[in-house]
Amino acid sequence: MALALVASLSGCMTVHGETAVVPAASEEEAQRALDRYLEISNEAIGAFDPELNETAETGPIGAIRNAQLTAQRAMNPGGQDDFTPLELSDPRFHIPQQAGWPKFFVADVQPSQTPDNRWLLVFMRGAVEQDWRVSYLTVLPTEGAPELARDEDGYLEDLPVVDPSELPADDPGSGLVMEPGELGTAFVDYLQGGEAPFAGGPYTSDELAEREAANSDPAFVTEFQDQAAQSEEYAPVAIRTEDGGALMLFTSLHHEKQTMAEGETPVVDPLIEILMQGEAERAVTLERVSMHAALIPEVDDGQIELIHRSTGVIGATGE
Repeated sequence: MALALVASLSGCMTVHGETAVVPAASEEEAQRALDRYLEISNEAIGAFDPELNETAETGPIGAIRNAQLTAQRAMNPGGQDDFTPLELSDPRFHIPQQAGWPKFFVADVQPSQTPDNRWLLVFMRGAVEQDWRVSYLTVLPTEGAPELARDEDGYLEDLPVVDPSELPADDPGSGLVMEPGELGTAFVDYLQGGEAPFAGGPYTSDELAEREAANSDPAFVTEFQDQAAQSEEYAPVAIRTEDGGALMLFTSLHHEKQTMAEGETPVVDPLIEILMQGEAERAVTLERVSMHAALIPEVDDGQIELIHRSTGVIGATGE
């Protein structure tokens, strides 16, 4: 359950940014959004308040955190007596120029919780009247993290995340080993035994080995079902990196069903039991949300590397 992250333009422009290509936010607006997020997040986590947290987080991190806070509040209605507030320092903002909604920007910050790492926080909103909320949190090493590319105006260079069939016929594509719009589906296909250019590691080859090992115990059988997230709530983000590749943040959804052998009874974590529907007499199905950070190289320049994952149980069913 633990969570383990003013341009000068000619022509017509709309105030709300529905059609014009404009900066998603100003540096000052981004700083205000970060300050607001930190204040609300600390209050929500300290009080185990999922409703308050929904005003600061959305997407996969929001789903994971809200389930966590819901379970923790049920066990500790008074919140945390010894809570140490999070501090975020040395913010570096990466703001793209975008048309339409949703819009996003990235805050690269130094968290007090993990001084040897930095966090990339993706702030997103779907309309000008909405508050900025964090949808993705990615943990990266302080040294050796991917360098994010900027366009000719100095803004973050984001990439479209669409089905390749939706691109215009004359669009040459991204030049990556895989188009960002294909990655989510390719990843869940890989988990189900499909082929894809993923490098080995803890979230790919090791994950497959762990799944195989899960069925080596005669006391139970485990079934896995994986799905690429399709809803706007889990909108992915792709950003060009300085080496010509891309950093992509995306969500996958997973169901893990454990069915016990005759005479065996499931053992359910108390925090998960709070989220569970039904009674676990013979089987338990866990519903998980995972948010990933992946590096997609240029064509003929290597394999896709998953560099971070945060996952959490957001629901369960007992049978």
